[in-house]
Amino acid sequence: MIAPAPGGSRASAATTTRAWWVATGAVTVFALASRVRNAFVYPPLHDFDGPGHSLNLLAFHEGRLPDPHAWVGFHAPLYHAVAAMLWAILPEAVPVHATARLLSFLAGAAAFALAARTLTRLLPPLEAGVATAFAFCVPAVAIATSMLGNETSCALFATAVLARLTAEPGPPRPASAAATGLLAGLAALAKSTGLLLAFVAAAVTAWRGRGDPRAALRATALLLAVAATVAAPHYLRLAAVSGGDPLAVISGAVLSPELAEEMASQPPGDRRLGDYLAVPAATFLAPVHFAPGMERSVPGLLHASLWADAHAQFLPGGIGVVLASEALLAVLGLLPTALALFGLLRILREPALRRALAPGLLFLGLLVVSLLRYCWIFRTFSAVKASSLLPALLPATAALAVGLTRAPAAWRGWLRGALLGIGALATAVTSWGWWE
Repeated sequence: MIAPAPGGSRASAATTTRAWWVATGAVTVFALASRVRNAFVYPPLHDFDGPGHSLNLLAFHEGRLPDPHAWVGFHAPLYHAVAAMLWAILPEAVPVHATARLLSFLAGAAAFALAARTLTRLLPPLEAGVATAFAFCVPAVAIATSMLGNETSCALFATAVLARLTAEPGPPRPASAAATGLLAGLAALAKSTGLLLAFVAAAVTAWRGRGDPRAALRATALLLAVAATVAAPHYLRLAAVSGGDPLAVISGAVLSPELAEEMASQPPGDRRLGDYLAVPAATFLAPVHFAPGMERSVPGLLHASLWADAHAQFLPGGIGVVLASEALLAVLGLLPTALALFGLLRILREPALRRALAPGLLFLGLLVVSLLRYCWIFRTFSAVKASSLLPALLPATAALAVGLTRAPAAWRGWLRGALLGIGALATAVTSWGWWE
């Protein structure tokens, strides 16, 4: 039997790689087209807190700051200000709600493109590309990039900060520290979650410059000063109108009586330690908040809001075929979840990856702790949203890509196919109106 020539093996491998890239590109294009379509066909003002965000946008369009006592008037203003500017310069034929949604979509798409670029420098490009394309299709991401809101804007600047810290592992330079501070300030000006970025960036900068304490101190101080210059005016205004209540930064219930009343009446109404452990069967059978046991379960709602629409804000929860499709995604989502957890363990065990991705892992950890704490303070089912973790998309996608890369070679093709297949299904399910 004659063995095949090495050149033939290489050609076959190259053909297989091209085929995977074509499949990855097809899923990505499908997701991009679906989001653009969603921006126009999803009914106006049905977005999560849509009326409140629209009032903020209107305030900027009229040349004034949003009322901090309004429903979501406490939100950081960058997204609404940019959307209002686009409203002013785009033709009247472009609906305002579609403009605001497209801005959310573009910010999210840019964040994932930046994540893909960062990961291809650390990992095999194909695995990084498949993981990023899949992550962009996850229902929590699909819904966030189909509705108006400031989460994806924060995710963009957060990803930019973490990408810089990942790409520059050496001692900090003043110009680089200032640029990182600017991006961290913009993240905080997009959403209060971004405040964590400044502290993470400062801690990483100080640690990496510990060999020269004076230089590290100068770079860290410069980073924080630039970030504060950008973000402080908004947060000082909130402090002034709230009497210094720190909760005003993360919840409008402090300033808005209407919102406070609505949140007080929302289940579960209290919180127990068991709520952080219980995972009801409905998580995989009917992943919506009104299913038995779901309104109380923090992990159940987090899983359901990641792989489905737990709050029934975008997908109609009363249609059987939609609910069945979401249940299927909730079950299928166990595979990439397990793969990402495996990848996270490998990152922690491999020194080179651990050093490079340390800033993202630190931010992810702080963000998870902050979300769990937030769910304890605000004891409502609507507080438990996987989209709140969207700013940590870089480390989360990195964990998935590492899991795929470190999987046994015999499994890798099957895993790529599974991820792309689940991603295509998730895109189809989150394309508005397919059930009609």
